[in-house]
Amino acid sequence: MINTAHLHLILNHFPIIGTTIVVIVMGYGVIKNDDKFKKFGLFLLILISLITIPVFFTGGKAAGIVKGMDGILEENIEPHEDFARLSFIAMEISGIISVICLFIFKKGRSMPVWLGLLVLLLIIAVNLMMVYAGHLGGKISHFELMNKL
Repeated sequence: MINTAHLHLILNHFPIIGTTIVVIVMGYGVIKNDDKFKKFGLFLLILISLITIPVFFTGGKAAGIVKGMDGILEENIEPHEDFARLSFIAMEISGIISVICLFIFKKGRSMPVWLGLLVLLLIIAVNLMMVYAGHLGGKISHFELMNKL
């Protein structure tokens, strides 16, 4: 049976991999000034921001399950939770911005290059935040990460 900790471990890869894919799609759209790619990147970002909701909310319950288990470094849980909260907020803001952009620049309206670049820079920052939040989470039980960063 899958518990909340297992579910959190399964889902937490989606925001990291998903934002990486969005960076590639949005980057291509900005470089080529291709509205279809920019809008597809925004759509993907909305999906990833929605997937991030259960990732975040399973985290607290996962912490409750693993605290006290052998091989768990409890002192690494709080830094992970704190940074994951910031990353979650940044991701959800990015998702809201994407919804607004898709609404404003629906069929026939072209997205300005500067706006695509701004969203690209934002999602690069969010991607780095998600990667670091994942790294901090890995330090809870992955001993090979203990002396890194």
